[in-house]
Amino acid sequence: MSYTPWPLSDEQDAIIDLCRTFATEKIRPAGRLVDEADTESPVELFGEAAKVGITDFMIPEEFGGGGFTDVFTQCLVQEQLCFGDPGIGNFLCSNGFFADPILALGTDEQKEQWLRPLTGTSPKFTALATTEPGSGSDSASIITRADRVEGGYRLGGQKAWISNAGLADYYVVFAKTDTSQRSKGVSAFLLERGTEGMEFGAPMKKMGQRAIVCREVFFSDAFVPESNLLGAEGQGFYGLMRTFDISRVVLGAAALGTARAAYEYARDYARERTQFGKTIIDHQAVAFRLADMASRIDAAWLQVLNTARMIDAGDAVAREKVTASAAMAKLSASETAMFCTWAAVQTLGGWGYSREHPVEQWMRDAKLEEIEEGTSDIMRLLISRNLP
Repeated sequence: MSYTPWPLSDEQDAIIDLCRTFATEKIRPAGRLVDEADTESPVELFGEAAKVGITDFMIPEEFGGGGFTDVFTQCLVQEQLCFGDPGIGNFLCSNGFFADPILALGTDEQKEQWLRPLTGTSPKFTALATTEPGSGSDSASIITRADRVEGGYRLGGQKAWISNAGLADYYVVFAKTDTSQRSKGVSAFLLERGTEGMEFGAPMKKMGQRAIVCREVFFSDAFVPESNLLGAEGQGFYGLMRTFDISRVVLGAAALGTARAAYEYARDYARERTQFGKTIIDHQAVAFRLADMASRIDAAWLQVLNTARMIDAGDAVAREKVTASAAMAKLSASETAMFCTWAAVQTLGGWGYSREHPVEQWMRDAKLEEIEEGTSDIMRLLISRNLP
């Protein structure tokens, strides 16, 4: 793990050690197999992780989870898991991302009903359904609608690139209850797989992070009872933005786990590989590249952890400052991951381009971090709108 300037509790040390061991012994060996499977999530590995408490560590204790609800600890854990493999690491923690809007908007009854089944040794699978074919990072422009009817709502529309769609038992779906509004017209709903009028497309072929299978989701007058509305009508966008502030920072930690994996692999290779009569780490160009990798990782890591602590401080920090800092952290971390995986491939040369080494896969995996939860261009836009 990268340097952490703040002291950790015994509980934090324990969960980090657990995840480090699981990442080394279970996740890393499975990474290539899952990548080659292409459209199959490692469900059995998810079950193994659940048995040792990894899949529900982010869920509050009152609902049976591990109780690590602070974003700082979540970042420490995510970095470890994605050091093993980014796609698998993110897959194992997907229930934590699902929980965020419920914790932000849900009633006590909804939290009990939808969060408790995510804990224990046989947890449910979950998904967030936001992105649409015509709206990626601009979540306020979604056109999936929720029309009020007796007893609830009827959903109509289409979602795209939904992680765990089809596999997931539970879904948070964002739809427009007022199509005349942008962000203020967005509401959030809880659905179960099997809801009449809810169907799934075929698995989408992806460049990387294939452990998380994505599908389209189609809604054709799918009925949602009024009790499954999260918060009030029009509050969905607030819950989504709060979720993004958290998820962008945690995904930043995930990206840096991948960056660290690439750096350490390239460093160890450079210490062993000989060219022109000496190990390649003794060649200035390679040594300087490794120095750049290490420097960028540590700088981005401190930015991620500092933002996590800002979020954990709650109302003591202005929302605009948190949003800007989260965007900075994700931008820095994701571009560091892309640089470091590229640099690892470059350091290994032709062997880095070969599937005999994992760095080519990590380079494909890292690209997603520059796209999901808002592209790097969107992150720069958010930062520019909230300049200090």
